[in-house]
Amino acid sequence: MEDLWTRIDEDKKSVYTYFDSLWFNNYIQGVNKSNILKWIKAKKLFSRRIAFVPIVCWGHWSLLVLCHFDNTDCSDTKKGPRMLVLDSLNTAGPTRVQSSIRRFILDIYKTEEREESKDFIDRIRLEFPKVPQQNGEECGIYVLYFIYCFLQNRKLAEVIENKGLEEDFSQLFDDGSFDPEELENFRNDVHLFQANRSTKTEE
Repeated sequence: MEDLWTRIDEDKKSVYTYFDSLWFNNYIQGVNKSNILKWIKAKKLFSRRIAFVPIVCWGHWSLLVLCHFDNTDCSDTKKGPRMLVLDSLNTAGPTRVQSSIRRFILDIYKTEEREESKDFIDRIRLEFPKVPQQNGEECGIYVLYFIYCFLQNRKLAEVIENKGLEEDFSQLFDDGSFDPEELENFRNDVHLFQANRSTKTEE
């Protein structure tokens, strides 16, 4: 993830952020919960347009994307916070994490001492768009690829930016944002990076 982050320009780094891949899993297991919430606070979620939250549950990786949490006043705008779960293995039952996600978000708001009510937080849209599905056991690579798409794919970024609250994201990757060849190239790059890192470690 750190290597991927070094490839984006500084402007995007100022409006995007990502959480450590262990935070969500440790949170729902009650491991180091107070520190995790403190570390998340340091990420300044409420001044970021998008935050990437890797989810590792039941031996499977998926991605929670927190969109527009920097805009919590929905009274005069179509924009507002919404959450997307991108899962490359729908048979894993991504909706199983709904209650954990909502509890996680509620605690983040409480830690930040935000003024939004619990009712407001409960109404934040949580959606499960259709995304490319994996072959084999490469869910971690797909999580990185989804993040890569948000960071590098201008068309996808525009879709996220222009969607109104009344619109759904179910067809998020059905508008030409997904390129199978690009995914294959990305997969090869990840494998090459892993091989090079292993070689350096052995040296």
